[in-house]
Amino acid sequence: MRAFNLLFFAVCFFATALQAQNSLEVPYVEATGTAIQEVMPDEFYMSVLLKERYDGRTKITIQEQEEYLRRALIAIGIPDSQFSLSDVDADFVKVRWNTKDVITQKNYTVLVNTTSQLSKSFEVMEELDIKDAYLSRVGHSAIDSLRREVRIEAVQAAKEKASYMLNAIGASIGAPLIVREQEMFYNYRENVRLEEMYILAEDSNGEAKLPELNFQKIRLEQSGFVRFAISEE
Repeated sequence: MRAFNLLFFAVCFFATALQAQNSLEVPYVEATGTAIQEVMPDEFYMSVLLKERYDGRTKITIQEQEEYLRRALIAIGIPDSQFSLSDVDADFVKVRWNTKDVITQKNYTVLVNTTSQLSKSFEVMEELDIKDAYLSRVGHSAIDSLRREVRIEAVQAAKEKASYMLNAIGASIGAPLIVREQEMFYNYRENVRLEEMYILAEDSNGEAKLPELNFQKIRLEQSGFVRFAISEE
């Protein structure tokens, strides 16, 4: 039984060694392809903080402010489904350290789909005297499919590069031996605050106005490494 096991392992060892030797003898070509796509963001996430406050002696609750804000956002075309709480519970903030007075605050997220709506949303914040609102992040609604497209384009670019290099020496690519993706780069600026986005200008009547927003495109960059066997013509 022991002799059989030794024979079995010896056969496996030589078979593996022979396979490795044969794979090394296969002529191959290697190429790296890169693909880049740039798209304008179509998802803008606003972070809004509402706090209880006083107008003179009148207390304006979070519930009242939330109702005003929701109605105002719906009026400019932002559905209620895109307005949500960021935190489950409200936070408590002490107002005067020498008293027991406290106020509550809540964090909300508003999803906006166009720069025009984003400008209008900040105008709404100004009108409702909501001072703590900023753009927390941007994105794209089809980012997953865009990533797939860029990966495919990178591999295709590697194949095209390998093909024209071999054509120059009278050969052609054979079966792929290795396909490996490199790191994907997904760049956009985050945490842009209101004061960074807006420089108040004056209109013809001398009144302050908010200019149109301009955003850089989201840049997707992917590299793919491919090793092809060489097929002589």
